[in-house]
Amino acid sequence: MSAALPPIGRFLKAWRAQRDPNQVPGFTARFGPRTKPGIKQVELAQLTGVSTTWVRELEGGRAKNPSVEWLERIVRILDLDPAQRHTLFVYATGQEPPLLYRPDASNLDPSTAALIRVQPWPAYISDFAWDVLLYNEASERDWPWMKHGINIMIWALTFPEARLQLINWEEDWAKPMASQLRLRAEAHPDNRRLAEVIAQIKERDKVARRILEEDLTSVTHPDGDRRWLYLPGHGDEEFEVVFRTFAPLSDYSQRFMCVVPAAEAHALAS
Repeated sequence: MSAALPPIGRFLKAWRAQRDPNQVPGFTARFGPRTKPGIKQVELAQLTGVSTTWVRELEGGRAKNPSVEWLERIVRILDLDPAQRHTLFVYATGQEPPLLYRPDASNLDPSTAALIRVQPWPAYISDFAWDVLLYNEASERDWPWMKHGINIMIWALTFPEARLQLINWEEDWAKPMASQLRLRAEAHPDNRRLAEVIAQIKERDKVARRILEEDLTSVTHPDGDRRWLYLPGHGDEEFEVVFRTFAPLSDYSQRFMCVVPAAEAHALAS
């Protein structure tokens, strides 16, 4: 049957069959435990925020003008490498994929970079507009979206997989983060990148737009916050993490974030 599929369908079917669903954070909590590789069409549809019909149309070669945003969601859920991403876009749109956004990290001090890389827990440094400048291996393990060059706020507030991974998404994650973004933009109205990030969030997601425009939460930073989430490879086990945030005295526009597992921190402190 697969031989009758167009190239895009054969590729997608193969990629879905190879993907370990347990490596998709929160998958097991939503769809139940899975002992074999493979993501179904209906699951891919829900994970990327579309109907099953859309996925069927794409695999059948009948999808007309699939959006870049949706194709990028497929890339992340199926964990496609750069060559596979290129293949997906060429067969789905007839065009090469757009270049991924990469913020300028040229002014990042090498000693700061070294400090981030040696951390045993997820650690990264972001700029004034929450673009990630550098992250360590633990961050890529627990936050696989980081390798795609995605802005932290845009991911957390608008991406379907964020709502799958982040437990109690709206109250514990979206509202505090939207408050940080809103307050910083209000204090720095001339910052073009901040304005661009907010515009993208409002355009991408109605719920995030409502939170940004109407919510009255007031949070200036996440330092010390404790939140719950799912991690790749851990099924439906819930993890509590503590955020520790630092800013280099020489450049307050940068934020050094370390995401510490609460249980490990308590054990070490004891």
